[in-house]
Amino acid sequence: MHSLVYRSVAVENFELPDIYKMLSDARLFNSRHNITGCLLFHDNQFLQLLEGEEKEVERLFRRIKKDSRHHKLEIICEERSSIRLFDEWSMAFHDYGLNGTSANLKLNQIDRFFEKSDAFMKPSTLAIPFFANVKDILFDPL
Repeated sequence: MHSLVYRSVAVENFELPDIYKMLSDARLFNSRHNITGCLLFHDNQFLQLLEGEEKEVERLFRRIKKDSRHHKLEIICEERSSIRLFDEWSMAFHDYGLNGTSANLKLNQIDRFFEKSDAFMKPSTLAIPFFANVKDILFDPL
């Protein structure tokens, strides 16, 4: 099992319909290639965690790096693991809306979202840096 977390910045003209189309395509691809993960999109920033067989994750990440819908791609961390943080989701996602949400609502949604995954109950070095970046994207705008 291989896990990878990256973040990037969407191009200026990237809009909500684009994210839903991308998400639909990703879920189909991921289910066919046994890839799970989580995608956060807020304030024109992406944060994504990908999990699966190393060959499949690396192949997908090569495609992601070539995608012209984003730039400033930065790998946060990678690890080999025997478990998945998001084992039941081909791609978890939550829409915070175009105008954002209050800090309390954001925190409550994140808590509910990640309680479902039991991410902090699983032995992984990815959970802390992933959630630290979630906080940065949600509360520290570009």
